[in-house]
Amino acid sequence: MRCTSRFEVVLGVRNRLQSQFQQWRSGVGLALVLATLTILPGCGNKDTGQLPEVSGEAIQAKRDDIKEFTLVRAYPDQEGDTLAIALEFSRPLVGTQDFDALITFATSVDDKSGWKLDDSGKILRFPFVTANTEYTLTVSGKLAAADGSSLGRDIEQKVYTGELDPAVGFASQGSVLPARDSRGLPVVSVNVPEVDVEFLRVREKSLPQFFSQYQRGGRRSGWDLDNDHDEGTPLSKLAEPVYTNRFVLGGKPNERMVTYLPIQDIEELQEPGLYFAVMKRTGQFREQYETTFFTVSDIGLHVRAYKDKLFVHTASLQDGAAIKGVELQIIDASGETTLKGETDRNGNAMLPYKLDAAHVLIARRSSDISLLPFNQPALDLSEFAVSGREPAWFDVFAWAGRDLYRPGEVVRISALLRDNDGKPVPMKGKKAQPLFVRLKQPDGKTFIESRIEAGAQGYYSFDKLIPVEAPTGRWQVEFRTDPASSESVQGMTLRIEEFLPERMKLDLASADAVLKPGKPLQLEATGAYLYGAPADGNRFTAKLAVAVEQHPVESMPGYFFGDPTLKLPKEANDIIDTTLDAQGKLSQAITLPEEVCPAVCSKPADAVSIVRSNACCGRRMRWSACARCSTIKKAPTATATWDSNCCASAATASRARRKV
Repeated sequence: MRCTSRFEVVLGVRNRLQSQFQQWRSGVGLALVLATLTILPGCGNKDTGQLPEVSGEAIQAKRDDIKEFTLVRAYPDQEGDTLAIALEFSRPLVGTQDFDALITFATSVDDKSGWKLDDSGKILRFPFVTANTEYTLTVSGKLAAADGSSLGRDIEQKVYTGELDPAVGFASQGSVLPARDSRGLPVVSVNVPEVDVEFLRVREKSLPQFFSQYQRGGRRSGWDLDNDHDEGTPLSKLAEPVYTNRFVLGGKPNERMVTYLPIQDIEELQEPGLYFAVMKRTGQFREQYETTFFTVSDIGLHVRAYKDKLFVHTASLQDGAAIKGVELQIIDASGETTLKGETDRNGNAMLPYKLDAAHVLIARRSSDISLLPFNQPALDLSEFAVSGREPAWFDVFAWAGRDLYRPGEVVRISALLRDNDGKPVPMKGKKAQPLFVRLKQPDGKTFIESRIEAGAQGYYSFDKLIPVEAPTGRWQVEFRTDPASSESVQGMTLRIEEFLPERMKLDLASADAVLKPGKPLQLEATGAYLYGAPADGNRFTAKLAVAVEQHPVESMPGYFFGDPTLKLPKEANDIIDTTLDAQGKLSQAITLPEEVCPAVCSKPADAVSIVRSNACCGRRMRWSACARCSTIKKAPTATATWDSNCCASAATASRARRKV
């Protein structure tokens, strides 16, 4: 049996209704219409006439869990203006590894950068890479995870950094642009060819209200600029638009570019006052805008606030000269003038005024105007890399006997807790304020955290043995009054390194500054420990090397003596292997090797002795030896008279007296 479609049913019903409507008009059609609608056929469930219930199951893709230690992915990672290569591993890594040696690039990269491990321990980042570049890197199979496993094989990976994300913004969050010789309003951009900028002029009576809502520039949403809730005022009620235009920024791809908008050439922006600029990228519709405010003025303001007085100095931004006759005006939050004044011939004015953050200082001179809101920092350092902990009523002064330790030694640290007047912190009840000291490894992980109690006069001490297997590098010591605080009160840096501390000094001397042919070198050595005791019985060794001395006369640096083609043995031969006496002294004659004597008898030579004592590093001592001189003149820099015995009279020995 053929199933009739719904369209056919509706069409048939329509035709029947039209036919039966004519019958109804004659009085017999109503019952027939109802009967016809009752017996209409249809498709679907023959029993109920309803559609089937919804059935089926959504298929969800499942990611297989990586159970082994391996490299999960390598990708470019951009945060702000910094582009980096990121490597993600399946397990946390050992933070003390030399990642720069274990992960290498096929091509040379910036030596100032290096691999950095994030807080999770799974992601390594190599910042400051070049955009639009393909890097080939090799991960060594020796790279170890925190659980002791290693990759087991070298992995080669290619990463394409791609283009930098487009970004644009004003270079300053609030500017006073000089009225003369100004380049314009600076804009910083990367991969942004054009921007749309709208300039608004803030009404003078709205200045205090404007500064209360817009203390600084930066990125704002459309809702922020048009907010009329929670005591907010839309920007349109504080300022009026005066100029809109599109500006071409230019710049090469992936290049950070600074462009100056030529506002000094725009007629609509020449009226004195405060302007607010709103900028967005062309073709962007994210409701995000870059903003800044600025004034164009030659009046520079310097203000000092006292208890009930205000000192104002005005000077020209062009040459720094004082400006006299500047009208000063202070307006309150409602835009009404509360105080007026004028600068003297030195550009100074003292006003009877108590500082109020809701007020604004306005300085005028003919058509020039300058503004200073009192709700902003007196010295704004927000654009500089200034960091540190917040000021507190107390401070911790920490020190150690030294800042260099070897693994296996005990670190001893002392500290004093003082208030802001430098006095000991008074006890609360019968208990003094404890300190919590945290010792952190070079990878940033906490080695130990301990609570230390105060001793007499607020003195604290902390001792800890550094294990022999401890990682070397810069360790951090942090002090806190609250162990849960993420910010330390005070800190210091310690170096844990493998080194041999100096324990001896060795003095070398000789009675002869210049040796004559055939005469031995009389070596005098004296060894002593740094704490004063003589180096009784210490082993003493020495090696002797000889070389041609072409410049034996220091006052004649432009002259060469001897035969420059002469070659002598370069090896340093052992000449002494003995022990120091009970006084730590040694006196021994050293004879020059036989192959050196013929050469030394005709040209100058150097004898270099390398000596060594146990608990002491090698030290050098030099003597000059010759019988007569010949000269090769080359661009003399000084004139001098000398005879055939110049070497015997002018050459001097460099006596070594060095502490080990």
